[in-house]
Amino acid sequence: MMARWEFEAIYKAFSRMVYWAAYGVTKSESDAGDVTQETFIRALKYADKLKDMEEAQIKAWLYRVCINLCMDNKRKLKREQLSDELPETAVENEAELPEVFAVNAEQRRIIRQAVEDLPDIYRETVMLHYFSGLQYGDIAAMQGVSEGTVKSRMARAKAKLAKALERR
Repeated sequence: MMARWEFEAIYKAFSRMVYWAAYGVTKSESDAGDVTQETFIRALKYADKLKDMEEAQIKAWLYRVCINLCMDNKRKLKREQLSDELPETAVENEAELPEVFAVNAEQRRIIRQAVEDLPDIYRETVMLHYFSGLQYGDIAAMQGVSEGTVKSRMARAKAKLAKALERR
């Protein structure tokens, strides 16, 4: 049985990564929070299984659960034909954002929209790197691809973002 402090350590280590992965898919603070909560509820159910995993395996497991929950929610919303509007701010504490995002409100809105307009795989990679602070190797392990693939996705995402920002 996993001790409470062990589970709390997992939550502390990975909750931000899970939140930003969820936000990258849902584009909603509220939905990302809900998915994060549900991800850790499932982690609690499988705590004994997680106890025997390496850190990278735990990250990958949490990431996969998070993405699966996001996709389940997307399918559910699609069936119900509901749409959510983009929140005005991506996080409450802007000091935690990368320096490039610490610009005036209009620029943040333009950048946020450009990131959201990226294809899912690029948006997800950008969110994990810039918002969750994950290294390319960690992202590769989580996505089940090579580090080179992550680097290619980042390069393509940056090129698409540069083009999109030039047009605005």
